[in-house]
Amino acid sequence: MAYDLAELERRLNAGEWLLPGEAAALLDVSRSTMVRLLNAGTIGHRKKPGAGQYRICNPSDVKRLLDDARREHRAD
Repeated sequence: MAYDLAELERRLNAGEWLLPGEAAALLDVSRSTMVRLLNAGTIGHRKKPGAGQYRICNPSDVKRLLDDARREHRAD
């Protein structure tokens, strides 16, 4: 699925909790890597209200990892 990264980042900056696939797209990681980050607690999550087992990602954790990745990229 193709995501509008600018729109996802706008939503992230507004404090919106993102689906794992959306956060993975922003961080440029695979969905399996995103699941590992969620399971390890690197990215906090909660269950999406009324949606069974769907998880949503803590925006502050996603933003922290995105900022870290950008700093690393600039340092290269």
